[in-house]
Amino acid sequence: MVVVLNGERSNFIKVLSSVVQGSVLGPILFSIFINDLDVSIDKQSDVIIIFADDTKLGKSISGANDCQRLQEALDELHKWTERWGMELHPDKCVVLHFGHNNPKHSYSINGTTIAAKDHARDLGVNICDTTSPTQHVNVVAKKAHCVLSQMKRTFTYRDSYVFPRINRTYVRPLLEYSVQAWNPSKVEDINTLEKVQRRALRMINDQGDASYETKLRNIGMTTLQARRERGDMIQVYKFLNDASGLDKNEYFNFVQERHTIATRSFTDNLLVPEKCRINVRKNYFTCRVTNAWNSLPMEVRMSSSVNMFKNKYDAHFATQISG
Repeated sequence: MVVVLNGERSNFIKVLSSVVQGSVLGPILFSIFINDLDVSIDKQSDVIIIFADDTKLGKSISGANDCQRLQEALDELHKWTERWGMELHPDKCVVLHFGHNNPKHSYSINGTTIAAKDHARDLGVNICDTTSPTQHVNVVAKKAHCVLSQMKRTFTYRDSYVFPRINRTYVRPLLEYSVQAWNPSKVEDINTLEKVQRRALRMINDQGDASYETKLRNIGMTTLQARRERGDMIQVYKFLNDASGLDKNEYFNFVQERHTIATRSFTDNLLVPEKCRINVRKNYFTCRVTNAWNSLPMEVRMSSSVNMFKNKYDAHFATQISG
């Protein structure tokens, strides 16, 4: 390895383990470096998910044998790190136990017990062992309110043209990051997020005492809930038109796969709703979007591009609101 700064070159040094951060080839070298990480784990029939340098190991637990196999997978993971000159930090690892019947077995890395928690932050999203998004909603709402307070102190005059654009840049991304993964279904959580935008609109000077809905129409905005529904429909369009990189048949069932009767749903090739027993599954992405997608007009669903779908969806939504 060598470092070049302002035309000056350092001496060469051998990198015997790990990958140097900040280098141009770092991401490629890191991908090569961890390429065999899942080899020993796969032998244990466990699930390992890797995103950059973030690794998650999981397993469906139905008895003591499953707990033992998960611990063996952790041991194999530790052996892999030792073999390649790396070290896992147990204090930076957590265990999440999902399910009411989970035995909540204790797991360890190299003899150090991994702390069990009821929530953890994963790729910017707070994951709770109950799979409820309430905690994440409260965290992002609090952060958004802090940013709004800073904006209020910074800008003395906040008109209907500039301030909404500042809000879209600094506040709304906090409330919509990876929202398809944690889209709230509880009225309380929905209202918690909506209060942030209500406060933002109250900070606009030239809207007077108009209602929240009136301000939205005047500025050309929609509720955050409507934006989340729009985002869901865009993702479904990408799924069904092979623009997401994922196999749509693994996530959705189609009417044309069920029968050949020339009904309207068959002709339109609508999605088949999944029968769900628990609320967690009902609010899962592929379940919650089915009826909303099927209710869209054919001309919207059959758009030729993502941008055209967005334009037609917005036009359809505006018609529904005005109607």
